[in-house]
Amino acid sequence: MRSILNIVAIAAFIGLAFMACNKPATTETTPTASTTTETGADKIVFIDIDTLLSKYNLYLDKKSELEGQSKTAEKALAGKIEAFQKRLGKFQQDVVEIQQKANTIAPIELKKMEEKFGQQQQNLAKEEESLMKQRDNAAIELEGKLLETQKDLQKKIDDYLDKLAEEKGYDLVLMKGSTGSVMYGKATLDITEETVKRLNEEYEATKTK
Repeated sequence: MRSILNIVAIAAFIGLAFMACNKPATTETTPTASTTTETGADKIVFIDIDTLLSKYNLYLDKKSELEGQSKTAEKALAGKIEAFQKRLGKFQQDVVEIQQKANTIAPIELKKMEEKFGQQQQNLAKEEESLMKQRDNAAIELEGKLLETQKDLQKKIDDYLDKLAEEKGYDLVLMKGSTGSVMYGKATLDITEETVKRLNEEYEATKTK
């Protein structure tokens, strides 16, 4: 029987397109110093999503929580599966032994044994089906929590960037990293550390309420 649950890294599900305003990007070229001047040109900055997630306490806490739930579910099912496999092995062994002794058993007794083994086989099949459903339900439940976490993270980051764009006058916030489209950006345009600091402050504030 294949593995019960495999925790999927949350970051693989998070494709955050960080737009600080409704204006779409019209170019994928690297922002230059002229983009941040006060001459009327667009003010563009970027966030490194990999760095942000590695330091964002809400993400780290949720990731740890989901991994713990996955391990708990897997451990619970693993015990049931082990017990099932032992019963299945015992059943198969009993069948082989009876087959080897079939010539020495009276037809009536052999018929009763066949009926008994047939019922046991049906029960084992139902038990296996039940375990498969439990495994699938656990995976579905975990995936649902994962999607909820993704939405919560994205909303909090988007809400923060909306406020930041209004405060700083940013027109566009790009994303750099494994799921981003920015290949290079000047260090002066990187607002990752500031973003992490303020997001963590907001998160800590919600924990103390």
